[in-house]
Amino acid sequence: MFSTKIMYGISVFMLLFMACKQVTTYEGVESAGVFQPLNEGNELAGNAYVLADNQYMDLVTTSTNAYNAKDWESMRALYNDDFKSWGDESMPAYFESMSSLNMDIFAMIPVHLQGDERKMVLTWSREDRNWKNGSKERVNLFEIYSIDADNKLMGWNQWSSPVSNPEFTDHGLPAGGKFIGLEENSNTGKRFVFSNRGEVEKLESLFEAANNLDAEKVKEYVADELVFEGNDGSSVTISLDDWEGIFAQRTSQNWSPWAMIPIKIEDTDPASGVIVMSTAEINYKDGTNWKSNLSEIWFFDLDGKVERVQQYSRAAAE
Repeated sequence: MFSTKIMYGISVFMLLFMACKQVTTYEGVESAGVFQPLNEGNELAGNAYVLADNQYMDLVTTSTNAYNAKDWESMRALYNDDFKSWGDESMPAYFESMSSLNMDIFAMIPVHLQGDERKMVLTWSREDRNWKNGSKERVNLFEIYSIDADNKLMGWNQWSSPVSNPEFTDHGLPAGGKFIGLEENSNTGKRFVFSNRGEVEKLESLFEAANNLDAEKVKEYVADELVFEGNDGSSVTISLDDWEGIFAQRTSQNWSPWAMIPIKIEDTDPASGVIVMSTAEINYKDGTNWKSNLSEIWFFDLDGKVERVQQYSRAAAE
């Protein structure tokens, strides 16, 4: 029994040793990977990739050096006409806004999809961006540079991950802040993220309709019952049938937002809120006037309709 255990142990050891000594070899491997486009009918679907010449990495490196030097003219000479047209409108202004840029590429792989005349260079990098206004940002980047048959860069696709350390980044994070709640609940401690369900565009249209005293148009953006919590502490439920009566009391109004921030609690359902800063003035048919500077939260339900408004105000400056 003892000798059997020893032999078994030796066998296991030898297997582990052999496994650790195995070396992967790529001799004879001419291609790898597969292109599986989302759109059907692409004639390159199913094709594999091969390594491309290092000269394409040199092209990307030259472009990166010009980028770090904020030298659009040197970059421009490396790109095709389509990208130049976009770059002429965008890059000089971007460079002018920057005090310094430093993209540090730490890995590059030049590849060629079989059957495609273009080449690609995959890059991994870290970039520090410092604006003249004092703002700063550090991001980790993965980029794919495309190169045409004339050895001209066609542009790049970029995926980024911001570095949250405030020593390097003071803006641009995808999530932040903290929801606390009046009472502890399942969302307590979660961060806020921007919401993206067209809330700003809807409120712009709603404000325009309200300023035109257009009740029918306003109804397109509000829930069947909207709870309005006024700056005086009141709470009123407004049904769809009430809007005509509300506007019938007014001769004119000017609700002018100057900031709108759509947010939601991270990892929750799509219901959202928009923080709206505005100035407002309403003239009533009885001759009275109401004017105020407002801070409001407009709450959108799951159907994308305004279901509640919380209003806070201070007197408008004369």
